Amino acid sequence: MGAPRPIYRCRVCGVFTEEPVHCGKPAELFMTPEQRLRLSKLMSALLRHIPHEAGLQLDEQGWVRVEELARAIRERWRRRDLYQWVTPEHIVAVALLDPKGRFQLSEDMRRIRAAYGHSIRLRLGYRPLSSRELPQVLYHGTVVENLRPILREGLKPMKRLMVHLSARPQEALEAARRHGDRVVLLHIDPQCLASRGIPVYRASHVMYLASHVPPECIKRIERLQGMETPV
Repeated sequence: MGAPRPIYRCRVCGVFTEEPVHCGKPAELFMTPEQRLRLSKLMSALLRHIPHEAGLQLDEQGWVRVEELARAIRERWRRRDLYQWVTPEHIVAVALLDPKGRFQLSEDMRRIRAAYGHSIRLRLGYRPLSSRELPQVLYHGTVVENLRPILREGLKPMKRLMVHLSARPQEALEAARRHGDRVVLLHIDPQCLASRGIPVYRASHVMYLASHVPPECIKRIERLQGMETPV
């Protein structure tokens, strides 16, 4: 994935956009790439893992008021000096334009939660997908060093609530690169999961979730060099 882009606000219709021109006129710069990246990472950490470190109380499905999240970042986060500029509008802009759909906003945009990636115990309330709704293939990125236990035991959530599967290879590979250079791409068969009674949930337009992936549902290992190894 590329570097984050600036966020602009249209001077005509008020929409947040990544385009410097909207409604035929130059848009107002609303957030620099550095501000966007820093705030997105902090929002992810607070909504997925450490809400208590900013004094946040999430409900049982992970929701919190946007205004409360902005206030907690400005007033109670340990590096609050770096975030005095944050308003509820900045929270909403980051959530709306997140390329992976990391965040969900309520219909009135007054509440927010992380869509996936949690390590804290929550009841997200996603509906299991039917066989007809499942994509043909999903992807999970890992490193060569992890292959042996994965092919023996399958994919497990580890410190997360669920195993994360991507609809596109690039997100899976990006996640894998955080753990090393020798990255491989696992092709997962969603119908195989369904046939074994393992529900698959859609968390965003890109990310899907499953409680685990048994080895027999890993259909192919693709190396970055383009070499593919059937399982």
